[in-house]
Amino acid sequence: MPEDEYALRSQLPHGLTDLFAQEAADKTALEDALQETFRRWGYQRIILPTFEYDDTLATGASAELRRDMYRFFDREGHVLALRPDMTVPTARVVGNKLYDQTLPQRLFYVGNVFRHEEPQAGRRREFTQAGIELIGAGTAEADAEVVAVAIAALRAMGMRGFQVNLGQVAYLQAMLNDTRLQNGQLHQLEQAIDRKNDVELQRVLADLGLCGDVAAAIRALPHLCGDAAVLDEAARLATNVPARAAIELLRTVYDLLRLEGVADLVTLDLGEVRRMAYYTGISFLAYVETLGFSVCSGGRYDGLLRNFGADLPAVGFALGVERCLLVTQPGSAIAPDLVVHGCQNPGCKALANRARSLGLRVRVDVLQRDEPALLAYARAEGARAVLFCRGADTYVLTRDERAGGDRRSRTLTRAAFEEELAQWKR
Repeated sequence: MPEDEYALRSQLPHGLTDLFAQEAADKTALEDALQETFRRWGYQRIILPTFEYDDTLATGASAELRRDMYRFFDREGHVLALRPDMTVPTARVVGNKLYDQTLPQRLFYVGNVFRHEEPQAGRRREFTQAGIELIGAGTAEADAEVVAVAIAALRAMGMRGFQVNLGQVAYLQAMLNDTRLQNGQLHQLEQAIDRKNDVELQRVLADLGLCGDVAAAIRALPHLCGDAAVLDEAARLATNVPARAAIELLRTVYDLLRLEGVADLVTLDLGEVRRMAYYTGISFLAYVETLGFSVCSGGRYDGLLRNFGADLPAVGFALGVERCLLVTQPGSAIAPDLVVHGCQNPGCKALANRARSLGLRVRVDVLQRDEPALLAYARAEGARAVLFCRGADTYVLTRDERAGGDRRSRTLTRAAFEEELAQWKR
């Protein structure tokens, strides 16, 4: 085999990574915590295909997301793509298969997505999204629930020092209804608002021919950030009834978050208008003080499902599991609780299975090591104890006294060992 071919086989394509040992355990622990949180809020898991037709997955996608999709052909010549996110496939399932079920539908997912973008901290070309979709409810209560679940999910991962920036895309959309701006112009405007550069924003407004009360309200958006007081100013600047209605809906959402006891973690940000062409109501991002980018994004996207049949309102969020790992430390235990000697001994086998039934991590020796070698292996792996069989009902339990670094051995009957096992912290 040529040397360069061997080297290629030993490497991963740019933007991919392997996870094992502690990293894999920590990622799994975060995913488990998220799934348990979603279930406790009444959401059911949906498992989606890794690839679908390109036209399906590109539905409602921005130009950037379309550009970053991985595409390939099947044998019939159809263009397929790896999923770049989980929302569109979920919308397809509900629009095609679940539209006649009891509403609203509460669904959650945890799965890998694929984007051909430049790798960055906590984001590679294959990464994991976890999130929820609440479909079939267009109310402030639904919006508030999704924000509250996002906060519960961040807390469940042990995240500290985070903040949710909550905006209302419908406010700006309402004031732009009569301007007939194209998608490219909308993107230019939302970028100028997001950068919070007053000079740049004024120039963009002039280039787009926006002036008067509409321009005044848009110039204020980057500065409408804070608590409920910003809603009063936004209502004063609103140029029409739909814009004022959008602010009142956001006020109701914020009041509901107060009732939920999480409003102190939410900052109202009317300058949060990114992806206006996708979201139709509230939009939000979650930030952690030690990171310069968001770990979670979500919002209302009414209108997407009509592409798949049923025209149902929808709101949801997704978070990047790898990004969350940058600011959480699950410290998942991977060391065995017990190493068992003598895999051919029925008594040892039975005790190993008993320990597993109690939730302990057990490894049975399969290399026929002698006692010193097995003790050395157990110490190297960080095991709590090693079990040796000495006869029909005689066992030696050697525990690792980690504080002092000395081992302590005791001879026990099977019944005595089972009684002790039940007291081990799991």
